[in-house]
Amino acid sequence: MLTAILIGFMGTGKTTVGNVLAINTQQQQIDLDDEIVSAAGKSIKQVFAEDGEAAFRQLETTVLKTAFKRNGILSTGGGVIESETNRAVLEATEIPIIFLKTLPTVILERLTGEDAAVRPLVGQLGPAGLTRLWKKREPLYESISDLTILTDELTPEEVSEKIETFLAQKSAVE
Repeated sequence: MLTAILIGFMGTGKTTVGNVLAINTQQQQIDLDDEIVSAAGKSIKQVFAEDGEAAFRQLETTVLKTAFKRNGILSTGGGVIESETNRAVLEATEIPIIFLKTLPTVILERLTGEDAAVRPLVGQLGPAGLTRLWKKREPLYESISDLTILTDELTPEEVSEKIETFLAQKSAVE
């Protein structure tokens, strides 16, 4: 069974923190975006372009449910909470959901200079659009999370330590 699910906006460090956490807890890290690419046989950008967002979200839900059957740490894509179905699936699980919260100004600093092919939304939306999208998604992340960590001034190792402490306290109570 999954130990933790990491959610948050793009650039918050879900994959990086997931890798550190997986190493520290001797588990595998599962990246939902990588799993979607594998299932689709094409890039996420191609799925959006060729099949549309609705098809992508449907595939995302299927892959998300499949990931629940695996062992490890799951890092989700930033838009996983866009789908009401995905939010319901995440809300229904007993697996701890950790929201890596990073303020828009810090996200923009982190994403500056990244290849537009890797993060097409950055180029499409620009700073104002990304901030609007963050403001739309932030309450959705909050609504399904068991723990929120403000990552702005923390290293991935420090974020992982906070998650490990939370998971240890949670398992001690159970």
